[in-house]
Amino acid sequence: MELKTREAWDGAMDKNRYLIQLSESEQSEFGRVDFAEQSEAQKIFSAVWELESQVNDGGFDQLFRYGDIDAIAHAALALRTIGASACARIVERAIEVIAPLGAMSEARSPTLEALNTLDSEFFAYPDNLTELLFEYVSRHPQAFGPVPPEEAT
Repeated sequence: MELKTREAWDGAMDKNRYLIQLSESEQSEFGRVDFAEQSEAQKIFSAVWELESQVNDGGFDQLFRYGDIDAIAHAALALRTIGASACARIVERAIEVIAPLGAMSEARSPTLEALNTLDSEFFAYPDNLTELLFEYVSRHPQAFGPVPPEEAT
C-alpha cells in the first residue's frame, strides 16, 4: 500500500488516518516482522501501535492476553521516547498489577478491577498519542518514509 501524498489528503491531513495507513503499509514492520528483528525506530512505532490498538479494543486485560510480550515490555520506553510520559506511567502500573499474578491467575478478580481503573486512566488520554506518534514518525523518515509537510496537518 502506498501512503497518500499531501495533495491526496484534500487539504488538512488526518494524522490518525495517516498512522493507520502507515501501520498497514510496507513502510511499517508492525505485524509483518518479528518484534525482536525490528529496528529501534520500528520497535517504538510497533510497541505504541500494539498498545493503543489492544487497550482501545479490550483494555489492558486484552493487551496482556493477546499482545506481543516483547512489544508490551517495550511499551513504556516507547511511550517515553515519543514524549508520552503520563501514558508510560499508566502502562508501568498495569504491568506491576499483572506481573506477580500472571495473565491467567486464579486471583484475577482484583487484578481485573485494578486493570479496569487503569483502562479508564488510559482512555482519558493524558498524552495525545496520535500527535506524538505522528511527530515521531515524521522525525524518522529513514525508517518510515517521508511524511507530508507539516502545513498539511
